[in-house]
Amino acid sequence: MTQLDDALTATIIAATGRDAGKQFTVLEIDPMTKAGYVLRFNSALRVESFQALIDEWRDSAEGDREPIDLIMRTLQGSDATAVHALLNELLDYVRISPDPQHPGVNRVLMKSDIREMKTLGEVLLALVKLNFISEV
Repeated sequence: MTQLDDALTATIIAATGRDAGKQFTVLEIDPMTKAGYVLRFNSALRVESFQALIDEWRDSAEGDREPIDLIMRTLQGSDATAVHALLNELLDYVRISPDPQHPGVNRVLMKSDIREMKTLGEVLLALVKLNFISEV
């Protein structure tokens, strides 16, 4: 994966439990890859309209719901195996600064880096907002 100089990013600083202080950087996904994700997610989530899904996420983002609750509600009735594979792929677009004492030192995210479900929800929601919601 190539990171372009003008690519957009988002930063999340975890505040929950074992993840407190970890800094996650969400990277922009290139348009061709993003288009493939949209097609695969529509199929895996079994939704009729990507736009309707995005509208629901936008409306929910304005409320006080926890990110993981929004994600889990969206996943109800989906092809769990396909969604799991897609979410694992999307996490390739996240970098971590695991040591709060050295926030500029980034590396590729490993599965064991996120220890709290709330942190996972926040990172995934930031990834979706940056790459899918902001453009629609």
